[in-house]
Amino acid sequence: MQEKILLTIFTTCIYVLFTSVLNATTHFKTDLDKKLSNLVKNGSVTVASDKWILYRYPPKQNYMLVPASVQKYATALAALHYFGYQFRFSTEFYMDLNNELGIRGHGDSFLVSEEWQKIAKKLSELPAMPKLLQGLFFDTSLFEENIRIPGISYSLNPYDAHNGALVVNFNTIYLKVDKNNVISSAEKQTPLTPLAKHLGKNLTSGVHRISIPLDSSFAYAGELLQSIFLMHGLSFKKKNVSLRKVSPDGKLIYRHYNNMTLQNMIAGMMLYSNNFIANQLLLTIGMERFGPPASLKKGRTAVQEYLKKELRISSDQFHIAEGSGISRKNRLTPDAVLLMLKAFLPYQHLLPREKKIPYKTGTLMGVYSMAGYLSTSDPLYFVILLNQKVNHREKIRDILLKTDFSSF
Repeated sequence: MQEKILLTIFTTCIYVLFTSVLNATTHFKTDLDKKLSNLVKNGSVTVASDKWILYRYPPKQNYMLVPASVQKYATALAALHYFGYQFRFSTEFYMDLNNELGIRGHGDSFLVSEEWQKIAKKLSELPAMPKLLQGLFFDTSLFEENIRIPGISYSLNPYDAHNGALVVNFNTIYLKVDKNNVISSAEKQTPLTPLAKHLGKNLTSGVHRISIPLDSSFAYAGELLQSIFLMHGLSFKKKNVSLRKVSPDGKLIYRHYNNMTLQNMIAGMMLYSNNFIANQLLLTIGMERFGPPASLKKGRTAVQEYLKKELRISSDQFHIAEGSGISRKNRLTPDAVLLMLKAFLPYQHLLPREKKIPYKTGTLMGVYSMAGYLSTSDPLYFVILLNQKVNHREKIRDILLKTDFSSF
């Protein structure tokens, strides 16, 4: 009899304690719901630990939304999977028939002027390198021609730079125009070429970074490289650059590895939300998985395959149109982003930080997203995907930072 009484008392105490905790949790969630109800009109806010989804608003919302640059998590993770974080892109240099110098591109997105200065110095120091070469040609056969990324309008906006196998300075030019309309290079390491000057003739006074038009990119690259090579004592009889494959008799004289590792590239891509880098990675991922030539289709397929097989994200939770998030055809569910965040935790140091937490934002007109880590020591992940007219993501983030989710 005494044991029955003790068991009844114990059961009652457990029930009272459980009910109290449940009521407290319900109270906290209801209070948070009220705070977010005026901020989330079309979208989702999700917070999770390693094991549980702690909070979601609206409670059952897990349909696909436009993620904008939060999409870059998928591209970065797939690149790390296929290449490894210490991977370095390479570019090959051949001495072909009639002393023509051929450059075969492998999609290195960081072939900037500083890197070309190093390359020119190295080539000039090769014992067998003639100081006067017949000509210069580019071998871009490892990528499909004229790759078009959905969502990019190909204007002079640097965000619209086009992708390819061999690209200099992110396919952009940095120009300065003074009050007298005198045009100069806005960076000392990059010579001003005739084509760059021509492209800047209609710019207003000030400093401008512009995208190189598709039909001018190789002509500009040729002018720039010949100018840089000349600084190091190498010149060319032919001034026009041709596009062709290296011949079977071409001799590899130098393979250049970029100083930037893949993790350095991803850090830059995340910090500046660089769409060009993201899609260069997507294209090279596809080439690594399925072989050359790199194509948008191969890149999309390789990333989709990675998400399904490695992260166990079901195919009804994502749609990959391209690698950067610039296309509105991209779609992710909050739960898909959560799985990406969990996989990205070892690399969270590559993300920009604000208010002491690492995260990535994404912005298009009517799309405002943010996903990252409220805590990394005891992982606490958050995903904000808003497809609405007004941007409230920073307000929502601040509310989440002030919330004690240990009570949930």
